[in-house]
Amino acid sequence: MTNPRPAKSAAKPSPLGADVERFREHLALERRMSDHTVRAYVRDLEQYGRFLGGRRIRTAGSASARDIEEYMRGAKWAASTVARKLAALRAFHEFLRRRGVTGDNPALQVRPPRRSRPLPDVLSVPQVEALLKAPHGQEPAQIRDRAMLEVAYATGLRVTELTKLRIEEIDPEEQLVRCMGKRSRERIVPYGNQAKRALGEYLDRARPGFVRDRSERAVFLTRFGRPFSRMGFWKLLKGYAKTAGIEQPVSPHTLRHSCATHLLEGGCDLRVVQEILGHRSIETTQIYTHLDRGYLREVHTRFHPRA
Repeated sequence: MTNPRPAKSAAKPSPLGADVERFREHLALERRMSDHTVRAYVRDLEQYGRFLGGRRIRTAGSASARDIEEYMRGAKWAASTVARKLAALRAFHEFLRRRGVTGDNPALQVRPPRRSRPLPDVLSVPQVEALLKAPHGQEPAQIRDRAMLEVAYATGLRVTELTKLRIEEIDPEEQLVRCMGKRSRERIVPYGNQAKRALGEYLDRARPGFVRDRSERAVFLTRFGRPFSRMGFWKLLKGYAKTAGIEQPVSPHTLRHSCATHLLEGGCDLRVVQEILGHRSIETTQIYTHLDRGYLREVHTRFHPRA
């Protein structure tokens, strides 16, 4: 008779379990953050909870600033990751303090790391042109993909905004899209003639063939008749970037960065770019004011009286 296998020990519950769940509801219902942002907060807090459990800290109120500092140092994260995780902990502990669960917010005593803000990845105009031409052909999928890429670059929409775009949010006559951004902030974004042509061709000729459920209102549909996921569009974009001969990494945000940068290089006002991108703060938009040296030299030569 063989000995029975020992039962696996159950994972120790996180000391933050119930508090994290209340915080999750607060983010989703009261602060109206996106599902993606809420999941990111919860993942960080679950990791933090496991760290506290390993130190036999049983409640969030028992955590000290030193505990948080050691948590941040332990994994050797990049400065940007540490700053993001610390922001999550500050918001979480502040939520508990205001609800009377804890007496103070120890995360406020922890200084975030100093970090230089990296410049966004940007494609040149010729690279964008090559990318937009990559889905060449008249098959329904190619027509759809062409429209997605044109609209993404023309509007600078975030990938979630693009994949959740609905038919009734498009005004083809005025060439405008209405989208719901972060924290359910609505904005109106224009798009140009190239995107208008590509989008019109898709809606007339290709989209009806993808529809499986007539009640589906998402603009861009997969071959299964469902809206694209964020990862689905990322894979599509990555494939066309390879076809276009673009060697640098390309993500959905690369098109957003490129849209903003090319608008500014063309002379667009920074406040207008802020409105198009849906940034709450002009400081966020200012990261796009980096311009290549060739462009700066060209402008200086053209306008400076002593150039």
